[in-house]
Amino acid sequence: MTSIRATLGAVMAAAFLFLGSTSLSAHMKIEKSEPAADAVVTSPQPHVQVFFNEAPDLKISKMEIKGPSAKTALTGLHVMDKSLMAMVQGDMPDGVYTVSWTAAGDDGHVQKGEFSFTVKRK
Repeated sequence: MTSIRATLGAVMAAAFLFLGSTSLSAHMKIEKSEPAADAVVTSPQPHVQVFFNEAPDLKISKMEIKGPSAKTALTGLHVMDKSLMAMVQGDMPDGVYTVSWTAAGDDGHVQKGEFSFTVKRK
C-alpha cells in the first residue's frame, strides 16, 4: 500500500511539474504588424501596430521607430485589443524604417522584437 501511494504521489508530482512548465512557457507571440514586416509602402504611414496572440501590458510596453534620418517620433502608444499601436509624427521620407518594441503578456515575461518596412513613393 505504501508503494502504491509513493508511486501515485510521484506521478501526480510529475504531472504538476509538466503542467506548470507548460503554462510558463506560453509566452506572448507576435502575429503580424502594420505595415507588414519587409513591406514596401508607397506613402508615409500614419501609425505602426504590432499584433500579438494576447493583450500586452501597457505599463511595460514601449515602441520606437528609426528611419533613414535617425529616430522618427511616435505618440499615443496604446493597447487595442491584442495589439500595440502608436501614431507616427512628422515627416517620413523615403527609406527603410525599423520599428522596435518591448512588451509582456499575461505571464509577465518581457519580450523584445523588431520589424522593418520601406517607404518608397512611386
